[in-house]
Amino acid sequence: MDILPQVQDALTYMASVKATHIENKLLASRASYEELAPLAGEEEAVFAVENKVIALNGRAINIRIYRPGDKKALPALIFFHGGGFFKGSLDSHDRPLRQLANLSGVVIISVDYRLAPEYPFPNGLNDCVEATVWIMQHAATLDIDKQRIAVAGDSAGGTLATIVAGKLKQLVCQVLIYPLTSYTFDTPSWQAFAEGPVLTLKKGIELWEYYTEDRSKAAPICNDDLSGMPDTFIITAEYDPLRDEGMAYAEKLRHANVQVTEKLYPKMIHGFVQMGGVIDQGKEALTDIAAYIRYKLLPVHGNSFRHSAGVS
Repeated sequence: MDILPQVQDALTYMASVKATHIENKLLASRASYEELAPLAGEEEAVFAVENKVIALNGRAINIRIYRPGDKKALPALIFFHGGGFFKGSLDSHDRPLRQLANLSGVVIISVDYRLAPEYPFPNGLNDCVEATVWIMQHAATLDIDKQRIAVAGDSAGGTLATIVAGKLKQLVCQVLIYPLTSYTFDTPSWQAFAEGPVLTLKKGIELWEYYTEDRSKAAPICNDDLSGMPDTFIITAEYDPLRDEGMAYAEKLRHANVQVTEKLYPKMIHGFVQMGGVIDQGKEALTDIAAYIRYKLLPVHGNSFRHSAGVS
């Protein structure tokens, strides 16, 4: 591997964040993950940020709404954070989502779904599906355009996003950022990067153990009926063990006649899109995502997306 200096800076920062004061391994991992937020850069100002609690079948779910301006009935992107299904929060992804709202000009809505192992599959997924339905049903109250809604997520959040997209056919598109799509760990990228950087084989096995025993139902690549999926943008990273399963899922979507846009970021690591404060390609990826969102949800702005983003 040719580790770029900026990537090494990010890895060095990650290695310095250890919640050694917390004895519980799970809680320590969650706390350490939250401490990685500064890698995304400074907290950008957004026109309006609103925290809201929504009621879903007897339980309360937190969402955070980022409004880039005062225009009425803007399109919306519903975002599900990464963290291996067992960590992550509204705060862990706050900075890149602020940036994405400003870059894209659409409303970003982040969903704080329940985490494994306390709430294993399908609890978190149900939160994501039902929160998306709730947002669609309350589009007028939220002042968003019901006809122009998309979903997105990074890593495990990408897994959740694409399953939501398969259940709710009225979505315009989905953005999957190095998604976790399989559980077999048998691809060349898993073999090449079993020891990381960032995501290791040991961590991959652990997150599936936390999440579910019924892995074939939870892994998107096991879905043999991808017909009706919305247009899709898939981001992968060269030095990521999830690289090959993300590409395999892109190919499976194409076989189902789904319009897929795909971009591999060379020499990048898992999680780099959250590291735009340190890694230039993280900023580039957010810019590409924003361009794709505008292309699909605000088409008047999107004529040059493919050329400018360098995607396939």
